[in-house]
Amino acid sequence: MYDVLIIGGGPAGLYAAYCLAKAGRSVAVFEEHPEIGSPMHCTGLVASESFTRFDLPQQANRAALRRARFHSPGGHVLSVASEKDETVVLDRSAFDRGLAEQALEAGADIFPGCRVEALRRLRRSLVARTSNSGGEGRLVRGRLGILATGTSYGLHRGLGFQLPHRFVYGAQVEVGFEETSEVEVCFGNEVAPESFAWVVPFTRQGVAMAKIGVLASRDVAQFLARFLRSPLVASRIRPGRICSYLRRPIPVRPLSDTVADRVLVIGDAAGLAKPTTGGGVYYSLLSAELAAAAVGEALEAGDGSARFLSRYQTAWRAALGSEIRTAALFRTFASQLSDAQIDETFRLVDREPIAGLIRDHASFNWHKSVILALWRSSDMRSLLWRALMRRGGQMIGALRPSMDAYPAIELQQESAAADSLN
Repeated sequence: MYDVLIIGGGPAGLYAAYCLAKAGRSVAVFEEHPEIGSPMHCTGLVASESFTRFDLPQQANRAALRRARFHSPGGHVLSVASEKDETVVLDRSAFDRGLAEQALEAGADIFPGCRVEALRRLRRSLVARTSNSGGEGRLVRGRLGILATGTSYGLHRGLGFQLPHRFVYGAQVEVGFEETSEVEVCFGNEVAPESFAWVVPFTRQGVAMAKIGVLASRDVAQFLARFLRSPLVASRIRPGRICSYLRRPIPVRPLSDTVADRVLVIGDAAGLAKPTTGGGVYYSLLSAELAAAAVGEALEAGDGSARFLSRYQTAWRAALGSEIRTAALFRTFASQLSDAQIDETFRLVDREPIAGLIRDHASFNWHKSVILALWRSSDMRSLLWRALMRRGGQMIGALRPSMDAYPAIELQQESAAADSLN
């Protein structure tokens, strides 16, 4: 019997496995896909601070990105440059494989191509029913379990967990692209309703490429196709095959509860992603680390109850709760901006004093500080309130529930979330 069964072999599950195995715990990781790191699930932009904050494989770093251009619907362009390497673009597949190698070297067992069909709680343990690509199944026992299933929520309800309440949807492709060192970010309701589109350059084996994607509240595949045909993008794509198409939901609110008897939920599986950008790697690593600490204490105490494991939930809420609440509220306002109001926002942030507030407070991982600084600006506050009033009464309900306790709300049907992955 293992100490811990981890379901999911992405960054959250693999880093939790590494932390636990390094501490001397016996760990099994089950990943339904036959190869760790495939399919690739994100843009790969992470803050460089991640590599000092966590014990991560360095070989997956492709390049540091210091320049970005932001495009408004009306054609206003903001250019931003940093003197420091604040952001790096990862080879996400290599990054995941590096995390797996780290976990293996620490003593974890990893089973790729092994799907957990069900997870059953017994009095003093868990039993996972697994199957491989050949249809062969077996039962594996563990004392505690960690759900790190990303945006696959098939096991949640059987263990008493709800599903995330709100999603945005991302779609991305990789293409040959003209050589550039600038990230491009485009806003507008005809480009990416309620969110944004991006071009992130990188090189693979000396060939200039780009990850081109859209985050949107609806019809994300259609908006990506339109963005690929836009003048900003189409003329810069080099002939060749468009590859690595990805479409997936991204949670923008966490689960109301992330612990139950003998089980914890981490990363995207817990709804832990930045509500502003949908980025989840940092939150996944942090929640994995906190979960591993709580699991280690539970094993030491011989207590796998939800009450004991709730120290994990207390820890992530202390670290991330106010960030998520602030960012979620900001998204509620900002997602209502009309194209004209987005243009007005660009004009505001391109001049003092707001430009200075952004320079002083902006951080890739931590958004609360800059959001609160912007809110203190009467011009920005007025703009956001006007955006909210533009939608009238239908938005009042979005502001009414308290985010302090992450209340349980009726969630979209599990089949709907699963359908969006197909």
